Amino acid sequence: MRMMPGRRQLRQSRVLRLLDRLEREPRADAVIDAVRKGVRALPLGDGRDLLHGRWLGHPVHPLMVQVPIGSWLSAAVLDLYRGRSREAGLLVAAGLASAAPAALANGAEAEQRRTETGAHGHGS
Repeated sequence: MRMMPGRRQLRQSRVLRLLDRLEREPRADAVIDAVRKGVRALPLGDGRDLLHGRWLGHPVHPLMVQVPIGSWLSAAVLDLYRGRSREAGLLVAAGLASAAPAALANGAEAEQRRTETGAHGHGS
């Protein structure tokens, strides 16, 4: 099925409007707070050490964000080619699935920085 140029713009506009609404959604704050509490509730041992990357000797968050970013960028490139929407959709799904663990690792790192520096506020 061929998509007309106008339809593609309309679909992109819908996605942008959806993302904008999601960003402004006040109920998202409850989800973010729940994740933050989950990170803070992790035992001081293995769970946090795993997310901090102590086993690697380097924070894991910078490594973990490569998967969603790479997946979404690759999906955007595949969207340029006809007949590749299934593959692009799979890459978007992989990016979504890998974004949560990356965000959790970032939360653990931010929590550690706040603890070490005594800073308050939201994570980076």
